[in-house]
Amino acid sequence: MKPKSVRLLGHLIALTRSHWKSFSFAFIALAIAVVAVVRPFRSEVRVHAGVGSDAKPAIGSPEETKAAIKGLRAQSGMILPKTLFVVVGQESNIYFRDIVGVYDPEVFVYSADSDCRFVSVMRRRIRFAPRSKDLGRCEVVISAHTVDGTQVGKKKVKLVVIPGNAGEGKRFTMLMVGDSLGHQSRFPNEFARLFTRPGNPKITFVGTHKPAGADIYHEHYGGWRFKHFYTVFGKDPKGYHRDRSPFVFEDPSGEPVFDFKRYLDEDLKGARPDYIHVQLGINDGFALDPDGSSLEKELDAILTHADTLIGGMRRVLPDAVISVGTVIQANADDRAFVESYRPYPQFHSEWRWRRVQMKLARKMLEHFEGRSKENILMVPTHLAVDPLDGYSAHFFLPSGADEKLSNAVHPTPEGERQLAGAIYSVVKAHLHGAL
Repeated sequence: MKPKSVRLLGHLIALTRSHWKSFSFAFIALAIAVVAVVRPFRSEVRVHAGVGSDAKPAIGSPEETKAAIKGLRAQSGMILPKTLFVVVGQESNIYFRDIVGVYDPEVFVYSADSDCRFVSVMRRRIRFAPRSKDLGRCEVVISAHTVDGTQVGKKKVKLVVIPGNAGEGKRFTMLMVGDSLGHQSRFPNEFARLFTRPGNPKITFVGTHKPAGADIYHEHYGGWRFKHFYTVFGKDPKGYHRDRSPFVFEDPSGEPVFDFKRYLDEDLKGARPDYIHVQLGINDGFALDPDGSSLEKELDAILTHADTLIGGMRRVLPDAVISVGTVIQANADDRAFVESYRPYPQFHSEWRWRRVQMKLARKMLEHFEGRSKENILMVPTHLAVDPLDGYSAHFFLPSGADEKLSNAVHPTPEGERQLAGAIYSVVKAHLHGAL
């Protein structure tokens, strides 16, 4: 009889073939298969109060609190940017589950002390709803406490309120690059819609991809990673949505080469984007083992791939603004993972992926924040999407979309609006000169 891991690989390959129209599903399925064969996870579903612990203490017990404190401190506290930009007329939120890497963030009590009049704390989030009279800068101190009042985490975040008419009268060209989050075109469509409101600049969106349901051109492809954009060549379009990366061409010797300038000259007819936004990371990290000894090295390799992609763009467009979104959190409900990966119980816990995602989000934040002098902007998209109301517990098919997959790692339209809003706020801040 074949080993269980080999039989799992066979089942997943068959499943991949039957779902080739959705490469996001296919890629994740194959990645899981490879991990299952080469480096099997533990057989049990690991659900814990703190990162890396081996048991789930009873709710409300001292052990639960101790494990959560240990887990939070092991990650160097809450995953927050030094500065957060908020726009008049555009609600923004920080969800505690997105920034506190313990199994159940509600083990703690949270506060947000600020002299900003537009800040309010709710059960699962901090809400920012600035008005015109709130323009300027202020601070918020976000703290986490145990139920008995012991402080276990604290971080100060600078808040910069951007006017709703920042950039009014300007014109610029923008390219959006990413994976299946944008392949469905819902968050790119919403991002474009935000700029149609009064007081905004005029944007021309460029790219070669405008799938069913798209209002704008972009370069988002289901299942793609940072590395794919500078290496994919000679692939089956049924799996990759195209036979090569839009940025990879054949050189005179017949070898593939990453040539972003040729992409601009030939495919975009000479257009030179003023802004580029990159939203990647889910496919890069989804199959990584959160308990693996090589996890840190594997996450660092993702940043290396990101730097290679961005570096190739920067060499051709030295003055362009390149923004990078931190990898967003997935569905908070285990049910979504069960329905997405039903035959494979080792993947039925969102906590498995959340542990990897939060480590990657922190690394991306630390790697890209504070580089505005290089015209590189970090967008803290990891904290903006509601992991509960921004997702569905079940599969659903977005109307008019080409990449018909929404599940554990793909938000609902509400989650897509939140993602678009986070990017919008940073672009508006740059247009205002706050970056």
